[in-house]
Amino acid sequence: MNERHVRVLHMVAESYIATAHPVPSQHIADQLDVSSATVRNDFGMLEEDGLLQQPHTSSGRIPTASGFRFYAASHLPPRRLPKRARDDVARRLANADGDDVFQVASGLAAQLSGYAVLVRLPADQSLRVLEIHLSLLSSRRLLAVVVLESGLVRQLGVDLHPAPDDDVIDDAERNIRQLALSVGEVPSALRVLANNTESDLARTLRAVADAWGGLRSPRLFRDGLSRLLAEPEGHDPAFVRLVVELIEGAAPVSEDLEGSYAVELDDHLAKISAAFGFGAGRGMLTLVGPARMRYPLALSIASEFGRALDNTVAAPHGG
Repeated sequence: MNERHVRVLHMVAESYIATAHPVPSQHIADQLDVSSATVRNDFGMLEEDGLLQQPHTSSGRIPTASGFRFYAASHLPPRRLPKRARDDVARRLANADGDDVFQVASGLAAQLSGYAVLVRLPADQSLRVLEIHLSLLSSRRLLAVVVLESGLVRQLGVDLHPAPDDDVIDDAERNIRQLALSVGEVPSALRVLANNTESDLARTLRAVADAWGGLRSPRLFRDGLSRLLAEPEGHDPAFVRLVVELIEGAAPVSEDLEGSYAVELDDHLAKISAAFGFGAGRGMLTLVGPARMRYPLALSIASEFGRALDNTVAAPHGG
């Protein structure tokens, strides 16, 4: 493509993003101060390259998925959000605790972008256990509240009949706290401890180890579905079905990022993802919009939230 073809593609993309209507050649010709015939020739060249398409006979042109990829790539690396917006994001995330950080992030990113937002976390297996608190629920059941690094809190029901007395529960807490292990390492370590201690404490430690696999944590946080469906594409049942499948987790979101963010799109949906550190793994924040997504803004928002979550989740206070 020559320089004018690139400019024409960008102008078509930006007009279609703004209006959701195919872009006629005269609209571009007026902006470039050239003839409509010249622009139609440019359209033809861009169609041959697979970057523009004509959705209906006698209509204007819209970008193909490849055209939008080309357009989005021209806005990489993303621009930073204004400092006031960056400071507000950092403040609101810092004021949240534990898993609330990710719900706040998804809600705020949806508000700023106008799209749906998913935040996915990896498994907790690599996160360190900082504390565990055991309390009696009944004569045959304990509640274990497990505090992980980054301030995350998980709850676990432990079946044990008859339930141990308070002194044994306190001893079990101390033993578990002294392990200083990751979530995935705890069960086998508890069984080793149980094999080297007296009966009531051993029974309690084994019960916690047996129940440990039931430690469940939120893996997906979502917000902004109504904002996305308010787009003109929200009147298309096929688009709504694709969105709902993705938001509800029936359709996969790629977790294979070559760098810190990625752009995925087809003829219907666009997904912009940014990664952030989470224990030894990576979490993912994904903006979901129509193919005519507002790419410059969406890329900036995804990148900014990836950076902010990286800083927040790594902070000692755990927000």
